[in-house]
Amino acid sequence: MYIDNECLEAELMGNNRIKGLVSIVVSNYNNGKYVEQCLNSLINQSYKNIEIIIVDDCSTDNSVKLIKAWINRRSSREKNRIKFLKMPQNIGFSGAVTVGMYLAQGEYIAMQDSDDVSHKNRIKLQVKYLEENQDIMMVGSNYYVFEDDINKARVEPNFVVYGKNEILEDFAQGRSPVCFGTILFKGSIVDEIGGLTRKLAGAEDYEFIQKSVINGIDNIEKALYFYRSHEGQRSRIYYPNCRAEKDKINKKELSVLLVLDKFNIGGTETHVLTLTKQLIKDGIKVTVVASDGPLAQEFEKLNCKIYNIDFPLSIEMDSTKRNNFLNEIYNIFELEKISVVHAHQSSSGNLVVEAAKKMNIKSVFTIHGMYYYDILGNTLKIADSVISVSIPVYRWLLKFGINSIVVPNGIAYKNYANNTSQLLRRKYNISRDTMCITYCSRMAWEKINVCKNLITVVRDLRINENIKYEAVIVGDGPGYKELKALGDEINKELKEEVIHFTGNQIDVNKYYVGSDCVLGTGRVAIEAMAASKKVIAGGNSGYFGLITSENFNEAWQTYFGDHDFKVKNDAIYLYNDMKKYYLDKRNYDKDIYEIYKKSKELFEIGKVIKKLIDIYTE
Repeated sequence: MYIDNECLEAELMGNNRIKGLVSIVVSNYNNGKYVEQCLNSLINQSYKNIEIIIVDDCSTDNSVKLIKAWINRRSSREKNRIKFLKMPQNIGFSGAVTVGMYLAQGEYIAMQDSDDVSHKNRIKLQVKYLEENQDIMMVGSNYYVFEDDINKARVEPNFVVYGKNEILEDFAQGRSPVCFGTILFKGSIVDEIGGLTRKLAGAEDYEFIQKSVINGIDNIEKALYFYRSHEGQRSRIYYPNCRAEKDKINKKELSVLLVLDKFNIGGTETHVLTLTKQLIKDGIKVTVVASDGPLAQEFEKLNCKIYNIDFPLSIEMDSTKRNNFLNEIYNIFELEKISVVHAHQSSSGNLVVEAAKKMNIKSVFTIHGMYYYDILGNTLKIADSVISVSIPVYRWLLKFGINSIVVPNGIAYKNYANNTSQLLRRKYNISRDTMCITYCSRMAWEKINVCKNLITVVRDLRINENIKYEAVIVGDGPGYKELKALGDEINKELKEEVIHFTGNQIDVNKYYVGSDCVLGTGRVAIEAMAASKKVIAGGNSGYFGLITSENFNEAWQTYFGDHDFKVKNDAIYLYNDMKKYYLDKRNYDKDIYEIYKKSKELFEIGKVIKKLIDIYTE
């Protein structure tokens, strides 16, 4: 069926999905040399319930003539399964593919590049896979590579990854584990998120798959697609230019503005402090701006310029006040010749990203948790790059149509002693037959309940099992008074001090090394692993438990209980894990060095900074 421009709108508006039908979208631009071989591979598929949608993007070669001739040679039955649209003007790859997607009526939609070829069983095997795996909505495959002679096609090492979780993690790292031409997916994905956009020029296909990853994607290991390598293909035209442009940027010319709401003592602020130190060490000019606070003294020790702006506690809505803040920020841009802005928190980030946009300065925003609802619809949409600190945060942002790349919290491992100190035991007079567990956190949100659980479990283990723990609780926050009162009450009940509160501490390493184990989440869990301590992970989202070398990757997928969880926070889980560790500490400590190595591979600050600089210089 030929579709002219007058009936195109009706075709697009009258779309109802037909069960079992697979709509194969073929976008063509100047591939007349190859398009017939491509179309033959589709019309001869062993799965017969298909429609082939060909969108020619105003080719200047003989493509249209060849496509029409190919259609005319088809039987009447075959012609009924073909739609052909020639665009009146060139709208680009993403536009042509999207038109094809919107013409699709099938329950499933498959992609096909017009210079490539599909295996005769491709559609049958991919539909079968989706029907048998209901948690997967998009499936790709491995592929062959060939030049001119398809009989010489071979499977070469490539970027394709297998497994739903593995693919998600690869996308979160900014890699591309799925070949666009191989994908077949449920049409409901297009109904939900639309087609390709032009936000990532030359990588529109990558962005579409990345937005779909939250729905579940996998690859079939069997090669079901033949990828033709030739000089005129789109990837060869675009990506060399992209790389050349990137190579022109010199990191030594960077002038980075790191922005916080306030110099508080917390995980986000400590992360920015670590970034500042490492960036300066790498010879990059850094400027930091925030409201004054207790951590300011640590930033002042560094060789960087610091500006104090009293940012509001929430998003500033008053236009006059906003303009005053923006003028202060513009002044810093000019004085420090800022080339990249890196924000981390809502109220300051909302202002500085707007200012950067107006001044044509690159903006980067790191999302540290799943609570940034106040900037989802505006600030993150206009930021040039968005970073997630964990895979759960990456997934969360995808729900709101925001693409990001995972760059975790960086730790300077050399700053964390991996030995045991007796100073903490002497300070609190902790006996040798008693284990010391440290909890370090801001006393807020669900972390208050985690701390309550710890306090009550220390008491219950003593009363019920004669298992002796003492808890050292480091931190402050809205829940501090309530927790301190509970701790005092239990100390009184037990007639000895077993719950110790330290308040805010800048140097927490001395508490880690003085402990037998650490109850923590997120950055605290990483710091404890850097200090070679056994970690029991539990945080805002829920409880994970004792981290071992075997479950380390699973624990990282939850950000150690801070952004996802194994089970809900319940004192019984902590009770059982603390009991197990007390009774078999020597065995549980055997893999501490292995955990240390795995964590260092992910979170060492030098590696994190390399990823950041790549983002800054894109």
